[in-house]
Amino acid sequence: MKMTLLRRILVIILVICIALPLGAQRIQTFDTDGNPVGYVTVLGSEGNIIGMTDLDGILADVKGATSVTVTHVAFKTQTVNVASLQNGRIVMQDADYSLPEITIAQKDYIYVQTYYRVIYMWDDTLVYYRAGVTDNTYNIKKKTVKSDHEHFSMAESGAIKFALNSIAGKAISKRSDLPTSNLCLNSQSTRFTLTPETPGRQRVNYKDRHVGFLIDDAAAHERRLSLDRGLLRSIIATETGKKASKRDARRINRDESWCAVYRLDEDGNCRVEDFVMSQMHSDEDTYRTYLKKYVHTRMWVEVYTTDRAYVDKKELKERKRNNRVSMTFDALQQFETSHNIPALPVKMQQIIVEMASK
Repeated sequence: MKMTLLRRILVIILVICIALPLGAQRIQTFDTDGNPVGYVTVLGSEGNIIGMTDLDGILADVKGATSVTVTHVAFKTQTVNVASLQNGRIVMQDADYSLPEITIAQKDYIYVQTYYRVIYMWDDTLVYYRAGVTDNTYNIKKKTVKSDHEHFSMAESGAIKFALNSIAGKAISKRSDLPTSNLCLNSQSTRFTLTPETPGRQRVNYKDRHVGFLIDDAAAHERRLSLDRGLLRSIIATETGKKASKRDARRINRDESWCAVYRLDEDGNCRVEDFVMSQMHSDEDTYRTYLKKYVHTRMWVEVYTTDRAYVDKKELKERKRNNRVSMTFDALQQFETSHNIPALPVKMQQIIVEMASK
């Protein structure tokens, strides 16, 4: 009897040991200095989105994928075999966008051209895509910025395109792609405090809550800022007692992140014109009244600097005129290639082309 019980216990232990490798496969993304890289998008072999790493670069489960593609605006896109990873560790390689050097001059304006992409999904279905070019003009004396937008947009239906162009498009057109005031430019911000963690890496705190990281990568001459904007919004809402709008009340499981990258000079400083790229990612479950159910929605916005210069009024007009781009999908893909901007997954490109042909 005792032997039978013992055998049962041994069988259970054996089954557990066999099942363990088949469980959740965790990955963690790092830069070449060993700093965790947060908010890396993880794709499956079919171009489907598996998830995104958290602020510490961790994705708890790749959901059985044998290979994954990892993407982030500051790093090269790469595909890795999950089984070959050591403890799930993925080292991201710095991307080189070959930005032209900028010469500081006694001029009235700084011109920064940016390229942006907006991707909106319901579950794993792409329903809206927008891409375009923005001419950002920074007035050095007034410390203000103006922008002119051009865009291409496509959706799976005219109604979705109209709605999202009205909401997301209007929001984009109201602001510049060029951040003019944040931790990358001013580490003495009164809203945030910085706590050194390791050489070149500082924790970003808001009211004693950890909300992000500020990393100075000396080898890449970059300053990277990552913020958990979902947590930050929640803290501020609680602090101010602000009630959620009707639209926000229909959202649950909301998660939002934001990253920005700047060039560092030899003295470890960066300015407005040193903005290189940014990435905003939003995940949430939104209640759709007409469907009578929650739909998981994802939206992310990527912004890349493609040109920059100190200019006077005449030079500013010339830059804008010379940098005009045809707003067709093919022309924008060529623009991405010529500026070393990571291409969209092939499957996503095919879906956009199919949308355009309807």
